[in-house]
Amino acid sequence: MRFENTSVISDVTNNLFFAPLCNSHLGLATKIAERSLFRNVNLPYEFMDPRKFSVGEFCPKFQVERNDPKGKSAWMILTPSPRNSPESLMYRACMTARALKEHGAKKVSLLTTDLPHARQDRGPEEDLKAKGELNTVKLHASLLRASGIDQIVTTHSHSPRISSFFALENGLISNEFRNTCGINKNPYELIPGTDSDPNRKDIQELGKSIFKPISPHAIVADYMRRHSSLKNSAYMQEGGARIVLKAMDRGNRNFIDNLYKALYLPNASILRCEKARKKKNDPNSVEVEVSEFISQFDSINGMCEVYADDGLDTGGTMIRAAKWSDEGNRCREKDILYGTPEVRAVYFTHPWLGGKDYNSIQRKLIEELPSSEFITSNTRPHVSDGQYHRFEEKSTVLRFAALWADAILADEQSIDITTRYQDYESEQEQHRYVSQLYALKRHSRHFMQQDRVKKREMKFALR
Repeated sequence: MRFENTSVISDVTNNLFFAPLCNSHLGLATKIAERSLFRNVNLPYEFMDPRKFSVGEFCPKFQVERNDPKGKSAWMILTPSPRNSPESLMYRACMTARALKEHGAKKVSLLTTDLPHARQDRGPEEDLKAKGELNTVKLHASLLRASGIDQIVTTHSHSPRISSFFALENGLISNEFRNTCGINKNPYELIPGTDSDPNRKDIQELGKSIFKPISPHAIVADYMRRHSSLKNSAYMQEGGARIVLKAMDRGNRNFIDNLYKALYLPNASILRCEKARKKKNDPNSVEVEVSEFISQFDSINGMCEVYADDGLDTGGTMIRAAKWSDEGNRCREKDILYGTPEVRAVYFTHPWLGGKDYNSIQRKLIEELPSSEFITSNTRPHVSDGQYHRFEEKSTVLRFAALWADAILADEQSIDITTRYQDYESEQEQHRYVSQLYALKRHSRHFMQQDRVKKREMKFALR
């Protein structure tokens, strides 16, 4: 592997300023800063104290005597957790950004490990199920721009549409571009086919200069091949002939397709499904139907079924989909049964897990979603807090502090971080690179921990 000249990296690190937005899980923000600066860091003492007044008002305090943000590239770090409401965290970002700009910061970036309200990206003009609701993502794009935030970096965006709203709200659509697709005079009116249509791929690409999502599919693939319960199993043999990746809906297909490429298993299968939701956030209203089976085989009998999505909340939809799968993956249109998987592995980047109710959701997953292993990440670091004992025995947390630090350093060198972590020449090259970007977190009782059952010398002290 080639490495950048240390003098170049030194210049980058000397120009960085870090601003944690809350004291909850300050350890994760500290790890990101330490990996970016290549030294130990005390964020509240050296950079910014995310303090609150006694009445609860947020009032960030920069340690200008030790580290002045003037002329520097400032990175705010937002780590969602049930201890702080998403509304509070987003407004803290706006307040801190304005304060940084007032103190002379040259550039202000928001690194949010999981973008709050990312699932609220549709209004009633696009989706009747959203009637009476706000397109909160569009509001965030407007508020963050007005507060002085120059760019947003996040992990595994819920939808590519989100970047479009940042393109629209930041005026990235030129008059020349507008003339080619018609002028929409009302910025709040979303008209399909016009320059305000967030589904347009060209508008989404424009928005990625401000809203920069990082896809972790290569890391997930590396974990599955090198560290998971599947690594030496028969399912991985013969080019993954007994692996089937399941895309539960259209929004999930891009990640599944990228994961397939990153696995470098040419004989693995893909089962694409259509998911119809009659009501928003109602798992009981979900209907699943097979739309396409990409495989050299006729069925998935005896295979390992892999779910991989951006997040899991109450688990109701996935549990319903798993039950449908265990009943044979029926395609009503063709009147075909595609078969029943032998085992199942579940990955989700964002462990929403019902917010404050995450412990009971973990129990629900164990009892109602049969899976050989649950894999998630620390985009919401509270996932490791107070785990249900049976869930911690079957779950692995991929810790991304090194990934986010690498993204900061790359972005500061004008490297495109939306494409940096994908499309390697081989699985070996991919492993050499991404293996440095994550670490594993498993409980001592995890079923794959070799030393989880320790033999102790049998002795009893007498007095």
